Amino acid sequence: MPAAFRLTLSEAALRELVSSPQSAELAAATAEEIAALARAEAPRNRRGSWNMYSRSISVTAYEEDGVVHAAVQADRHPLLIEYGWKDKRGRRHAGRHILKGALMKVRKS
Repeated sequence: MPAAFRLTLSEAALRELVSSPQSAELAAATAEEIAALARAEAPRNRRGSWNMYSRSISVTAYEEDGVVHAAVQADRHPLLIEYGWKDKRGRRHAGRHILKGALMKVRKS
């Protein structure tokens, strides 16, 4: 049963909370977890680029206006696999939504 209370923070308290070192560590850890899940579910092939998807995902933590952010970034190759593409013949290849799936798994836990 959920607790029946309401927490209201002032803007100054909220700014202090999101700019704390603990928030930075939590954001970086969550982003690393998302990236690890995406790498685990990455497609592999038998050619020389078997881990191209995994190598193209990176995690960046940064601070902007005093607020700590963490981002899971993908290069062109994972984005094509994520959202799909059209080949030279014009056929559409559906996306596999690996990054979205990893995000949803972390969100549910």
